[in-house]
Amino acid sequence: MFEELNVVLPGELHWRDRFDPVPQLRSFMAEGPMTELGAEEGPGGRTAWLATGFDEVRQVLGSDKFSSRLLYGGTAAGIVFPGFITQYDPPEHTRLRRVVSPAFTVRRMERFRPQVDQVVEDCLDAIESIGGPLDFVPHFGWSIATTATCDFLGIPRDDQAELSRSLHASRSQRAASRRGAAGNKFMTYMGQVVARTRRDPGDDMLSVVVREHGDEITDAELTGLAAFVMGAGGDQVARFLAAGAWLMAEVPEQFALLRDKPDVVPDWLEEMVRYLTIDEKLTPRIALEDVRIGDRIVKAGDTVTCSLLGANRRHFPGPDDQFDLTRDRAPNVAFGHGIHHCLGRPLAELIFRSAIPALARRFPALRLAEPEQEIRLGPPPFDVKALLLDW
Repeated sequence: MFEELNVVLPGELHWRDRFDPVPQLRSFMAEGPMTELGAEEGPGGRTAWLATGFDEVRQVLGSDKFSSRLLYGGTAAGIVFPGFITQYDPPEHTRLRRVVSPAFTVRRMERFRPQVDQVVEDCLDAIESIGGPLDFVPHFGWSIATTATCDFLGIPRDDQAELSRSLHASRSQRAASRRGAAGNKFMTYMGQVVARTRRDPGDDMLSVVVREHGDEITDAELTGLAAFVMGAGGDQVARFLAAGAWLMAEVPEQFALLRDKPDVVPDWLEEMVRYLTIDEKLTPRIALEDVRIGDRIVKAGDTVTCSLLGANRRHFPGPDDQFDLTRDRAPNVAFGHGIHHCLGRPLAELIFRSAIPALARRFPALRLAEPEQEIRLGPPPFDVKALLLDW
């Protein structure tokens, strides 16, 4: 019952009504910034909470009074997948983040920019040569995201297509056995990448970690880290790009500004990440002690699920919650907050800033090929299953 409150119900709440929150989440948002989802029966039973307020979400995510370890059956199992940094608490989280951070510096991102730009141009050339209508989920979203992320990790181009298929299958196959087999294949390859990097480091992300902090990170952690970055870059970035292409087809006048008058919209990416909020953090946080969140007391052992979408959509409630590249910049938690603020944000933003304007320039007449047909969405996080576009 407690697991259902923590996992099933928040999952249901974070499906989308096109780009928007579903009515049930809207209803919780209207009730207030902190909603009690339910509690265990009996004295001292734990309570499951949902945070949708911007300040409340930031407080939970930024507080050392909550644990981010995975939940099983509503309790902290103490299970951490090596290298998956979002599942670590301090001091181990502090150590691992310090080891990895040098690979994501501004200087390294600037050096990587020409390579990303070339990946984007090659992708758009391929789209143009194939012709429309075309499904932009694999041909734009997955193509750019996986290629750029693999290049960042130093994975050879000859291996990238098969690795991407394994990653996608590990998350999309209906049968658990097939998902497991694909996941094992994916992780086995990542282990081989780590072994190769230990022997002969180059100039990629993993090599930076090995050269600067190789003695401070185990092979298991480095393998998990590579898998984590590949999963985030290859999956979440692809979801953003697909959703961004859909949004471009829906509101072409907004992206005409980005194409023709870029000086008018200097903070366009902030509005896109706020509005789309691709990466919902659905893993509940566990209170380590009693803590006041807003006007509520969250007891030790209680869980709080933070709705990043709810928090980001509170700035412009009701009919004002429209996508508008020209609006004043609004603060957002699309990349999380606190010590678990997205480590790969510099890489993700580098890809977004290259791919979205390039798409607007190359395909100014981008449109839905079947405008009368509803876009099919998968389960959270925001997942466009197919996107047939023409130009």
